[in-house]
This record gives sequence, structure tokens and C-alpha cells, in this order.
Amino acid sequence: MSRRRHIGLWCALLVAALTGGARGQSLEGGARAVALAGATTALTADVWAHANPAAWADWRRAALSLMVSQAYGLEALRLGAATYVQPVARMTMALGARTFGFEAYRETHLWLGLARTLHPATRRPLRLGLSLRYQHVAIERYGAAGALGLWAGLQAELFPWLTVGMAATNLNAPRLAGREALPRTLRLGLAYHPAAPFRLLVDVYKELRFAPDFRAGLEVQALPVLTLRVGTGMLPERITAGFGLTIGPIQADAAAEYHAVLGWSPALSLTLVR
Repeated sequence: MSRRRHIGLWCALLVAALTGGARGQSLEGGARAVALAGATTALTADVWAHANPAAWADWRRAALSLMVSQAYGLEALRLGAATYVQPVARMTMALGARTFGFEAYRETHLWLGLARTLHPATRRPLRLGLSLRYQHVAIERYGAAGALGLWAGLQAELFPWLTVGMAATNLNAPRLAGREALPRTLRLGLAYHPAAPFRLLVDVYKELRFAPDFRAGLEVQALPVLTLRVGTGMLPERITAGFGLTIGPIQADAAAEYHAVLGWSPALSLTLVR
């Protein structure tokens, strides 16, 4: 292993140790989600739907979205991703891919998602979503392995101004090479969205092996083309901020996360809506 790769691998391991798990990979799901500290379990009509596949259900048009992030300014913790969403009959279908890492350590995910909105007797919409996600890890000198995980979620409107969301990842308990268990997580979120042009989001995120992370985000539409966002999370302690611009079929989002020890992490995403 070259000296550059060796240093990069140790940087990645150090960041994971300092932040209570693989925090470098959490800067995903679009810059909008990053700016809201990942408190998006109850967020509807989200083109990425990373926190909850049910969020695809209300996406009504074909769209392609690209994103990039780099945790704490480290090249070894760079992430790139793309997703395509297409309404099909009464459902919404999503395809996506993301890659994270560098030459000596690389994670690659591919996913297929389906979501649908139901209208039960209460007449309030119930959104259901499923995602099959192939997760592959390659480590220099140690080989590579992959596994298929099942992600699922739902969103329900308790009131016209309050939505609840629940989601879980890797429900089938997949293991890499039959040994290393992939993270299994649970999420519970609320979205308060009154008539005023703002949305308040609150999430509890729990990986089964770690303590829960409490997250909150606030989104305000300052102008018809400009949306401002801030957020905060507990594990690790962090603050986030960002903005979104919408000009015709183009949506551009920028975000940054600040960690008191490790510094800033930027994220950008661009969405083309047809």
C-alpha cells in the first residue's frame, strides 16, 4: 500500500472512531437532507428518500439528481451519488447508486425503490415505500464482499399540518461474506408544516449497536426561488445549514455540517425535473 493510501485509510478509521461510527458516510441523501441534519424521516416528496423510502410516493415527475459531499475536508471521505425517480402507473420507481471512499477502501451501493400512496378510510394519505439495496465493500489486500438489504418505511398524516414517518434499514439482517453484519437502523420522525412557509422536522435515529441520535431541522421558504435550512444533531454534536434554489426545472442545493473537533463538511446536489 502506498504511503498516500495508508494515510488515507488511517484518516478514515480515525474519523469513524471520533464520531461514534461511520459518520463519513452520513453526508448523503442530497444536500437538502444534510442541511436538515438528516431529520427527514417524515419529509414527503423527497427525490432522494434516503431516510425513508416512503418519501418517493408523492414525487409526481421524472427527475434526475446528483450529489457530492466530502466529510471534514478529507479526500478519503468523499462521497458521490446519483438517483433517478420515475412515476409508473400508481407508483413511483427509483433507481440509484453511490460510491464512498478511495482506492484502498471503497463502498458502493446500488438501489431499486418502489413507493405508493394509499387513501384508507380516514381519507388521509398513507405512504408506503420499499427499497432493495445492494451494498458492496472492497478493502485493499482484504478482498471484497456484498450483500442485499431490504429497507422499508411509511408516512402518515395525523393532521393536515402534521406528518409522522417511520423507517428501518436492513430488515433481513444481511451480512458481508456471511460474517460482518450490516448496520440495522430505526427512525421515527415528525414534520410540522402549517400554512406558513416553513417546515419543522424532528427525528430519532437509532442504530441497534449505538445510543439514539436526536435530530432537528428547520426549512423556511424565504423567496419563491430560495429556501433556507438549518439543523442540529446530538451524536455526534453538530450543526448544519444550507439553502436551495429553484429556477424552472433546475433545483440546486448546498449544505455544510460543522463538527466542533473535525470541522466543516460540504455537500452539493443538483436536480433536474422533467
